[in-house]
Amino acid sequence: MHRRELIRLGGLSLFAPLLRNETATASSSTTSENACIFMMLQGGLSQLDTWDPKPDAVPEIRGTFRTSATGTPGVQFTELMQRSAQVSEHLCVIRSMTHKFTNHIAGTYITLTGSTDQQDRDREAHGDDFPGPAAVLNYLSPREQRRVPRSVSLPNWLSIPGPSNRMPGQYAGFLGSVHDPFLVEGDPSRKDYRPLALSLPVGVTGQRMGSRLSLMQQLDSSARLLESELRQRYDHLQNSAYEMVVSGTIRQALDLSAEPDALRDRYGRNRVGQSLLVARRLIEAGVQFVGFNEFNQKWDTHGGLVGRYRGIVPAMEAGFATLVEDLADRGLLDRTLVINTGEFGRTPKINSGAGRDHWPNVYSTVLAGGGVQGGSVFGSSDSRGAEVLSAPVSPADVLATMYEILGVDPATELRDRLDRPIQLSGGRVLRQILS
Repeated sequence: MHRRELIRLGGLSLFAPLLRNETATASSSTTSENACIFMMLQGGLSQLDTWDPKPDAVPEIRGTFRTSATGTPGVQFTELMQRSAQVSEHLCVIRSMTHKFTNHIAGTYITLTGSTDQQDRDREAHGDDFPGPAAVLNYLSPREQRRVPRSVSLPNWLSIPGPSNRMPGQYAGFLGSVHDPFLVEGDPSRKDYRPLALSLPVGVTGQRMGSRLSLMQQLDSSARLLESELRQRYDHLQNSAYEMVVSGTIRQALDLSAEPDALRDRYGRNRVGQSLLVARRLIEAGVQFVGFNEFNQKWDTHGGLVGRYRGIVPAMEAGFATLVEDLADRGLLDRTLVINTGEFGRTPKINSGAGRDHWPNVYSTVLAGGGVQGGSVFGSSDSRGAEVLSAPVSPADVLATMYEILGVDPATELRDRLDRPIQLSGGRVLRQILS
């Protein structure tokens, strides 16, 4: 019967709704056809060595990389960002991001949720966490039968040391795990790529899968003793898992063999580039939110920054620039917001180990598409890249703007497990950057 394999499918934690009463109800719904690809470069990207160079600063601040012109008059990136410079007409670079948390976990949590409730953020994900955007969209979406998920995360969860390795902020938190995003796990640059989350076991056809589901439903007599509401939620999630596993639409979206070799080469034949290509295909298939998780300790450059950046920035930068260009070529960029961010920046002064340390005081986030004004810079840092000089922007502001673009009122009330109203976002919509 391979019952465990059926339960495994989708990375869904199918039985989670059985363990606790998920009674939250949405007070709003998504009303937009717009979509979002959220690139989370966890570890802390150095703004000074990428999006916000300081060519006139002293060497210990300026760093090694030369400044390079972009296609936008007056806007410069470093030499590492050549491909992004070519698509700068589509980019809005926010150079005045700021918050107060220097810890990776706290920084990631506020970046993904906007929540400043950091009472004990140096910990794994917990059921009372504020939900991430993928889960929020699942929660607010109409309870319709879908052939594709509303939200997907790939190619892995962000992780931290601990028994479960669950980084807070990327799950549903107090909304309940039934609203967690689907995980499409695996490296699509590998020839043997077979996404773990949406794969049928070897030799199992859709018809056989249907038979197994029927058998499993017969065997679950104990589950049928549950209260009717819980049973309905279980059945809904179970059937959704089955539908999405056998869905031709989602399986085709994950098949990169349909893409021209030249385009795959432009994205980069690596985990980052091919994951972003999968993200584009998922958006085309009808997924509204794709979270790309780049958990790479190499971004955490406390030492040896120059050599490490020459090795890792090109893959990220080529994938990002090609994604923006590809979406534009297909007429999808106007309705697809792309967010490229880390949880904080790096210190203005290079340390004794030839690296830069954590620095949330000011850093950069880059947006493209979704009605955001391209060829623009919003806010500024000072001459050393140490503090915000103008127009400070918080992670909550970016998320509020994202929700606005996706047709969700940032003032929407969510309900926690005690049925208390909690506002979705305390940030302000950055209307200055919207066209």
